[in-house]
Amino acid sequence: MNFRMWPPYGVGYQTVVANGRTYNGVPGTSQDIPDFDAAVLAANGWTKVCWVGPTSSRPNASTNGFLPNRIDHFYDTTIAKTIMWDGQAWRDIATANAV
Repeated sequence: MNFRMWPPYGVGYQTVVANGRTYNGVPGTSQDIPDFDAAVLAANGWTKVCWVGPTSSRPNASTNGFLPNRIDHFYDTTIAKTIMWDGQAWRDIATANAV
């Protein structure tokens, strides 16, 4: 699973090495970071915005054993929308329609 993350404004924290990979952030932009590196970046001032990936990788108990929390967000790259888990279905945050 990947997370969309924002780098911090503090120059000293914009470049971080996580598990041997170097990430360089530019304030005002986002990067998609593997979950195993996201924790390291978050500990160094980066902000987790939401999960990110195609429709097929949305978190759910039946396909990947992970049940999202109510109001968790996911940026679906297949439909190019941010969606939210309502406890039973993923919903478009702009229209509240199930997607």
